[in-house]
Amino acid sequence: MLRGVSLCHQCGASLYEGDRFCAGCGASVVVSEGNRDPLIGRTIGGAYVVLELIGVGGMGRVYRAEQRMLGRTVAIKVIHPHLLSDEQSLARFYTEARAASRLNHPNSVSIIDFGRTDDGILYLVMEYLNGKDLARLMHEDGPLPFARICDVVTGMLAALGEAHALDVIHRDLKPENVIVERMRAGADLVKVVDFGLAKLLGGTRATSRSITSPGLVCGTPDYMSPEQGRGEDVDARGDLYAVGVVLFELLTETLPFIADTPTNVVLRHIQDPVPDPRDIAPHRHIPSALVEVVMKALAKKPAERYQSAEEMSVALRRAAGSLQPPNSDEITCTACSARSPSSKRFCGECGAPLAARAPTSSPRMTVPPRLSTPPAQRRPLVGRVKELKRIDELRGDLASGLRAVCVVGEPGVGKTRLLAEVSMRATGDRQLVVIAGPHDSGAPVAYAAICGLLATLFGVDESHLSQVFEAEGPALDPLARAGVEEVISPTGLAGAIGRARVGAVAAALGAALDVALARERAPSAVLIVDDLDRCDGLTQRVLRVLGDYVPKNVFLLVACQRPRPGSVPPITEVLTLVGLTSREARCFMARTPTAYDDATASPSGQVWLPFYLDQIQSLGFSIEGEDRLPPRLADAVLQHVEQLNVGARRLLQAAAVLGDRCFRDDLAALSESPNLESFDQLAKQGLAMIDENRIYVTHPFLRMLVEASIPAQARKELHRRALELATRKKEPLEVRAQHASQAGESFSALMLLERMGNVALSRGDSDTAIFGYQRGLEIARAEALETGDLSLDDAIATFSRKLGSALVQRGDIAGGEGVLREALELTRPGSVQRARMLLGLGEVVTARKRGPDAHRYLGQALEIAVQLKDVMCQGDVHVSRAALQRSEGDLAAAVASQEAAFALYQSAPGNDVERVLCSVELASLEIERQDWNRAREQLKDARALAQQAKAVELVARVVGLSATIDMRQGKAERAMDGFREAIRLASEAGDAHAVGEWRTRMHDVQSGPTVMSAKVQ
Repeated sequence: MLRGVSLCHQCGASLYEGDRFCAGCGASVVVSEGNRDPLIGRTIGGAYVVLELIGVGGMGRVYRAEQRMLGRTVAIKVIHPHLLSDEQSLARFYTEARAASRLNHPNSVSIIDFGRTDDGILYLVMEYLNGKDLARLMHEDGPLPFARICDVVTGMLAALGEAHALDVIHRDLKPENVIVERMRAGADLVKVVDFGLAKLLGGTRATSRSITSPGLVCGTPDYMSPEQGRGEDVDARGDLYAVGVVLFELLTETLPFIADTPTNVVLRHIQDPVPDPRDIAPHRHIPSALVEVVMKALAKKPAERYQSAEEMSVALRRAAGSLQPPNSDEITCTACSARSPSSKRFCGECGAPLAARAPTSSPRMTVPPRLSTPPAQRRPLVGRVKELKRIDELRGDLASGLRAVCVVGEPGVGKTRLLAEVSMRATGDRQLVVIAGPHDSGAPVAYAAICGLLATLFGVDESHLSQVFEAEGPALDPLARAGVEEVISPTGLAGAIGRARVGAVAAALGAALDVALARERAPSAVLIVDDLDRCDGLTQRVLRVLGDYVPKNVFLLVACQRPRPGSVPPITEVLTLVGLTSREARCFMARTPTAYDDATASPSGQVWLPFYLDQIQSLGFSIEGEDRLPPRLADAVLQHVEQLNVGARRLLQAAAVLGDRCFRDDLAALSESPNLESFDQLAKQGLAMIDENRIYVTHPFLRMLVEASIPAQARKELHRRALELATRKKEPLEVRAQHASQAGESFSALMLLERMGNVALSRGDSDTAIFGYQRGLEIARAEALETGDLSLDDAIATFSRKLGSALVQRGDIAGGEGVLREALELTRPGSVQRARMLLGLGEVVTARKRGPDAHRYLGQALEIAVQLKDVMCQGDVHVSRAALQRSEGDLAAAVASQEAAFALYQSAPGNDVERVLCSVELASLEIERQDWNRAREQLKDARALAQQAKAVELVARVVGLSATIDMRQGKAERAMDGFREAIRLASEAGDAHAVGEWRTRMHDVQSGPTVMSAKVQ
């Protein structure tokens, strides 16, 4: 059997390898698949894969798990089902979990997530701790030195101080609930666990060690204050009494009160005087200053104890300061804390080496500001000889047009380091270098990276792009001008719902490159886009078509974890980065550049991520002969972050919530620390840097990991304040929606996410729409599961319907159909929601060429819309039926359906665009039927409607279709004039696709009658 995956069939206790009998109940171990823990291998909360059982307690089972997205180790506590079997207990669980997850202190275990699975399992996700609980530490390493005792208890008091300030009382403080991890530098990292759970457990039943009045008294008798033993309300001073008991036990190695039953233990706490620790353990020679702290903490009356954790901590630190300093000729062993003469090389207690390496701070990493070439990094680039050689070859060979390279690799492999090296080399070759990346907040803000590139090319900050455009705009051609307008205010083609203007934006980028190359007198340009997979979908689409619009002398270099289809130009060459070999890793840690190609290393040998090497070096590790290295990059980063003090840690958390970089004033507002006193520690540790008025988190993975590690309620509070800040500053809708979705304000989040999706879908940004609708659907489902609010079914159905439409727009027709079919079951019969869902399904199966199914769905949708007298829905159904009939070749029926839709739209005010689209489609159908007179008549009406609606792109469409009729009738000169006008109008509108279409028609006219007669609309 495997440790942690086997349970006793009688009592459910953990079984270990080689066990023949259960230690809990004595039952024989039955080895079979049936007693394997069913949670092993399961994914909890959609994000955490359960790996092994590591403990069972009165509250529940604790498992080691992995958070898949970040690759970090977490602990999951699954609550025993019998403890929370009714709605009142369930509500109490959420109340206590929320309270405990507000705690955000280095000495409190962080509850980063909690919830309930679909099958009713209640769980808490916590940071994974590697240390020993204090009870085990006392047993294995006791008696502890007085200085170490003071450090441990001071850490406990620090955690309690924050908890008490938030009105969270522990109520069950004992050595088993204190975890101590010995750090590399020799200090103890103290973590207090199970905040709030004692009250939750006490509200359901008493623990096995509790006494009297089950449900009223909770806690462990050995550490219970007198008022708690009497069943009275317990405040912060009750926790301080428990700290006093723990301090007494650490000093004397025994408890102050021992009796034969739990009840008698509690009675002794209530009635008996506290013994003097010096009388209990005279051999320890306990200093009087520490005795005074113990006696005051254990006062019978709460008013006579310390009144706050801070007051007790001050007294304890004062007592610790009066202790005799250790012999300077002795060295403390970092493994077991024993002291040995400084002349010794190994510990006499445990044999560990005494020549401990001092922790080395990693150098301040530089994150290149996106508006300029990145400065030289202090740590030289190691390896990457082949990759640099290939990039240099392509960068120097631009005669045939745009060349593009995509650098691919996992987080921490060194993609940004490589891009920075290429940037410096290109600058040395007098090439124009322009750098961009995702939006600072990490939200999918439309064209964020393109905005950064344009601003750099025009020589201004992004916030001033519109001002420069007013001056530079008239000099640009109409299509490029429309592209810059789209970047400044993304709307898509307003008269052609769901179509983006990516071609116009690409043309704007090409025009800006021409301007910048001439201004800088540079021979060529290098465009660098880092973290492409974190950029918005529109930016990725612009880069894909870039080769059609930019000058020939341009080199595009992007980096991402994995390129998504359609996110880079078709000609892009992919270079995959892997970790460094051991030889390269040693050079990396020694900060020694390498000029060799380590091709002799075995591909199957151990490889090292550069960012991982950064982290372990900051922790004082090397890669030689270490057996305590963190197993994953995420674990190494979190150990590094654990070294921060409270102020620096919270400052880093606030910065992580704001994004990859933020303004200094915004960080001060969010962290509630105007002076940012702790920033120096972040900079010294290489976790953040400042550039003028902006502050950078030095690595995107670090930022995501820090944000995900903030305790759940504390994280929500930070996002709530960030939402208020973003609202005041009128940040983009995507930024506000992202903060709202993380702030726990469900209904505000649902509103903003739906609006974000709607806006994105209307401008042709299906990726952002999918992101918004998926997040909204997750929130609606989670809220419905937690609250049981049936009104959320409508929200779930709405988000599902819109998500299906967005998936179809992106081309994922099968995925869209699956979402719509599932959501159809949530809609009420005869509701407009059901009609819209059926309409969406009809459009999907039309695209999948399943005509009979499409007719059935659209017929059902029309029947409901007619019953509800929903004119717009009826019109939309007729438009979809026309598309279906056209695909089947029934043009007469398609015309009839379009005419019915037009009449419906005309009967309802405020539908100008829909009427124009209907009219243009009617004209297109008549052209296909070769009924030229009716087509011209319809186009005349369509042009008037389009001009009235100020839909320039639709006016261009009308003009182009009129020219197409002239072309088909052999009126070449008139057709040429029409196509020129259509191109001009389409350029002004930013419709690059239409510009290309009409130019092709012009070419057909110029090619002569034979080509013209062969062309069919």
